[in-house]
Amino acid sequence: MELVDYLTIGAIIIGPIASVQIQKYLERRKETRNEKVRIFRVLMGTRGSSLSKSHVEALNQIDLVFEDKKYQSVRLAWGEYLDNLNQPFNDNNFSIWVNKNEDLLANLLYEMGLALGFNYDKVTIKRKSYTPVGHSNIELENQSIRKGILELLQSERTLPMQLILSQEELDNQKELRDLMLKYYENELKKEN
Repeated sequence: MELVDYLTIGAIIIGPIASVQIQKYLERRKETRNEKVRIFRVLMGTRGSSLSKSHVEALNQIDLVFEDKKYQSVRLAWGEYLDNLNQPFNDNNFSIWVNKNEDLLANLLYEMGLALGFNYDKVTIKRKSYTPVGHSNIELENQSIRKGILELLQSERTLPMQLILSQEELDNQKELRDLMLKYYENELKKEN
């Protein structure tokens, strides 16, 4: 056998194996990209409702999915945003904190978009999302309800109550009270 024969046999054996390995590599690469795009889409779709469960879950997957060195700008933007999210706030600095979060989220989405080949500017990311006022109202009401219930359970607040009785019911209550008082007065006299 000549060298050409050995090369032909080698190609016949190695060709299908290499083809399968290349196909697997391309599938993994496509799957990884699809996961990155999915996270980007979830974050873009929920950027107006950052308290939603899907938004938070997508944020928490950034370090896992954007782990390659070429996504360092995404991880840095996520680190800045996460740092601000974890900053304490109060009534005095709440609006400043929220505005900074919006800016940092827009920067994160901008960096993700660039890394994935999408061309969105930061203004578009920040300003072109729709969040119904009703969703904000529902969230504020739910928060207020939860806070009120906690205050009740922790005895920090009382539950106001008002009895509504008709005049006839009030008269019956008064008559019953008078009869009870009279009965107990008589019982006390008997004991003495």
